[in-house]
Amino acid sequence: MAQKVTKPVKVEKKKHYVNPTETWWGKAVVWIIIFGMVGLIILSFILALIGGQA
Repeated sequence: MAQKVTKPVKVEKKKHYVNPTETWWGKAVVWIIIFGMVGLIILSFILALIGGQA
């Protein structure tokens, strides 16, 4: 009788680190930070114009 030959199990490589900008939540966080920074600059400029300091 022939012996049963077992094939080695293929092990998938797991990524230990995922770049945050490659995920939807990472992109959302980056855009929120960018809009927040730009928005604060514009808001401070408008407030300076209203206050007469610009």
